Amino acid sequence: MPRFADRWTDVSLRAKITGVTVFILFLGLIVAGVGTMALLRPTLISTQTTELAQLRSDPTPALANGADLRGLTREDVLFANREYYVAMLDAQGNLLYDNTGYADAEAEGNKSIDRPQLPQVPLSLDAVAEKRDRIVDLQGANGTGWRAIVFPIFVNGQPNGTLLIASSTSLITQAVANYVVIFTAFGIAVILLGAALTRLLVTATMLPLAEVEKTALEISRGDYSKRIMVTSPHTEVGHLGESLNVMLDRLDGSLEDRARTIERMRRFIGDASHELRTPLVSVRGYAELYRMGALQDDEQVGQAMERIEKESIRMTSLVEDLLALARLDERRPLVLAPLPLNRLAHDAALDARAQAPDREVSVIEAPGAPEVIGDEHKVRQLMTNLIGNAMRHTPAGSPIEIVVSVPPAASASGSPGTPGSPPDTPVGAPGVPSEPVEGGAVPIARFEIVDHGDGIPEQIREKIFGRFWRADTSRNRETGGSGLGLAIVKSIVDAHGGRVEVRETPGGGATFRVDLPSAPPSDDTIPMQRLQA
Repeated sequence: MPRFADRWTDVSLRAKITGVTVFILFLGLIVAGVGTMALLRPTLISTQTTELAQLRSDPTPALANGADLRGLTREDVLFANREYYVAMLDAQGNLLYDNTGYADAEAEGNKSIDRPQLPQVPLSLDAVAEKRDRIVDLQGANGTGWRAIVFPIFVNGQPNGTLLIASSTSLITQAVANYVVIFTAFGIAVILLGAALTRLLVTATMLPLAEVEKTALEISRGDYSKRIMVTSPHTEVGHLGESLNVMLDRLDGSLEDRARTIERMRRFIGDASHELRTPLVSVRGYAELYRMGALQDDEQVGQAMERIEKESIRMTSLVEDLLALARLDERRPLVLAPLPLNRLAHDAALDARAQAPDREVSVIEAPGAPEVIGDEHKVRQLMTNLIGNAMRHTPAGSPIEIVVSVPPAASASGSPGTPGSPPDTPVGAPGVPSEPVEGGAVPIARFEIVDHGDGIPEQIREKIFGRFWRADTSRNRETGGSGLGLAIVKSIVDAHGGRVEVRETPGGGATFRVDLPSAPPSDDTIPMQRLQA
């Protein structure tokens, strides 16, 4: 048999709220009703006691008009106020007459007179003396409760009888009963009205949740463009809708990024597999020729070995690019130290001249020997990749310049017209040692690789740093490349907390500008540090 907790869990939220509200109303009404009844009867009894106490001091309001206690007559009792029971008793406590005509009816033998049931009154003068200052509780023949006062009547200074004035508690009982009936009726009406209003309010409040449910169902069917209409943003349901919309926006963006990444990955896998397959086929072909004896003389063998070596170099370069990106993705620690930017630029120029003697690679130094904080191997690789990219995409023999400079401090804060901190990896990112300058800006040093080729169209300048992206859609490595060189550049710059961008060279060509955090001005050598890239 299911437990109550299990059954309660299966109840809808609308029914739970309605049930709990009705239950709270019921408890509140019960407490109010019981508390009121607990005070009502004692209050009415207290009022009755006060009235009887006043009659003890002056009983004439309960007697007939004009009654005088010093000369009390039979008519004063017979025609007494019918709101009270007034009776005259003899010295032994026997009833002589009262204001109901009970004694006269007995004397005449008329049993059919419509009269109330009278209380039994066994009160003698001795008993009256004991109870004179107290309220006497009496019981009628039909069970009705009476509360009475008694005091002796004196004639010529001698007690001659007892006057009894009683007030029935039936009116109090009737008032309490009427209150119970009225309170119960109003309580039931309040509970029903509360249940109906709660149901309507909860249903109206839950309508946006139905919209959320409908939107979630459409999204589950594949329509990721659906969003929740938020009509009341300041309510709990409105907050839920806004939070879900933010989550859906991020989810939609993530799915789009995932789709683009998968597409780029597929394209890259095709490019990489083609580039790896071509040298492997060449190596295998020359190896088979050698094994079959088709290479007869030393010159043919030398040519075959040279081709095998070049194809191996191509494969090694591609694999090294992939490994470099993998290491950067793993956030391996960088060995940071102050690096002289002018010297690094000269070394890169010497390497470029050795690789392409027909090229004029010049260096424009910055005054003051600026230094940057970085990993020397990574910064050299950064320059090498940018220079190699310029040599690959410019005509043979065209000049290349490496320009080193120190921009104003405001450049680091992203002022108009100068590169600032990128949104995702600002200059001076946590862990990169740099000192703030006046105004809160971070000092940077800059180098630019300037070529004079065809340039890069503005619409693709942000795309060229993406992984697996190639401007040349062909699979020719000599023109299109593998699409990894500039991605490695971007990863290295981001790891150092810097920024890279491409601009147009005056007169034609492309200028790649790199800003890196500079070393603080000091005569002391900054000790080498290790940073999680």
